[in-house]
Amino acid sequence: MKTTVEDNDGLITVTFEGKMETKATPQVEEALNPLFASKSKEIVIDCSKLEYISSSGFRVFLSIALDSQTSGKHVIIKGVNSFLHEMFKITGFLDLFDFQ
Repeated sequence: MKTTVEDNDGLITVTFEGKMETKATPQVEEALNPLFASKSKEIVIDCSKLEYISSSGFRVFLSIALDSQTSGKHVIIKGVNSFLHEMFKITGFLDLFDFQ
């Protein structure tokens, strides 16, 4: 699992690549520290290379949603494949984010 966080003039872009399995979530959470520390209000999460997400991976997305709600950040998730989109739908996470 690879997680990249980039700050481009106030726009934070997070890219997830691979399988967000239980064993990978501690590294993902660590990689997201700059996102949580950022004062940027615009966040784009690119999931076009995300192949799979476990329940602990959804906990990562829940942390992002809670942070965005408390800090006034707007989060857009893009590039979600049909399988992951269905998983977001089943878990009720479609209502937490703006999907494109």
